Amino acid sequence: MEKIYAGIVTFNPDIERLKENVCAICIQVPEVVIFDNGSSNFADIQECISVFHNAILIHSDENIGIAAALNRLMQWGSNNNYDWMLSLDQDSVCDASYVNKMKQYLDVEPLLGIVAPVIVDRNVGVVGHNPNKEYCHVNTCITSGAFSKIEYWKQIGEYDESMFIDSVDFEYCYRMRKNGYGVIQVKDVHLLHELGNSVKCRFLFWKIDVTGHSAFRKYYIARNNVYYPKKHHLWIRFIRGNYRNLKMIAIVLLYEDNKKEKIRSILSGWKNAY
Repeated sequence: MEKIYAGIVTFNPDIERLKENVCAICIQVPEVVIFDNGSSNFADIQECISVFHNAILIHSDENIGIAAALNRLMQWGSNNNYDWMLSLDQDSVCDASYVNKMKQYLDVEPLLGIVAPVIVDRNVGVVGHNPNKEYCHVNTCITSGAFSKIEYWKQIGEYDESMFIDSVDFEYCYRMRKNGYGVIQVKDVHLLHELGNSVKCRFLFWKIDVTGHSAFRKYYIARNNVYYPKKHHLWIRFIRGNYRNLKMIAIVLLYEDNKKEKIRSILSGWKNAY
């Protein structure tokens, strides 16, 4: 039987939502490990987690980024002889049968490295792929809600910590597939998630997702839109990454506040990707 635990990365979480998250998953796995990335409300996190008998809290004095935090959580699983980690964002809440529904797919094919659900954002609906059959192989998936095979994480070289945040999961999926391990998404298992404060806005005939991310976050989005395909010589994706940065600037100009600061961050991240 596959040994599964849950790993959650926190950074200044909403405490009630975090409590809901841990409460939902702690009865489905033997242990829940929370890695806190230098939160200012760490004392509240400690108090929240203390009521759960199988929750383990690891604290960093500073924000080391999502990639480094995921590596610490995966290393914990490796040290404790687990096979798979279910990774969850701090605001992702699983339903009561989530693990039971997902674990039947962990060995549906040999050499699976990642098994992911369909992500449903509270504000904009389905995010990313939406399979039309029981499960399908996909190029990329969001980390939250996904089961990652620890053995293969070690083999492919862990998460790229230089990326810090954003596209970390997509770059990891690429290396997983490049090394011959499958990445699949399950049609009938959904995870409720929240990608920032996303809203849909209309521009002429199109609906556009406006995330409202901070300037800090936009720096890494812009950087990694270009860094990730450049790193792997994916030149069509490299062109697409540059286009996405132009589109992000346009969306900031049309719909978001703090325009000057955000555009400065986008341009800085874009430049540093080269």
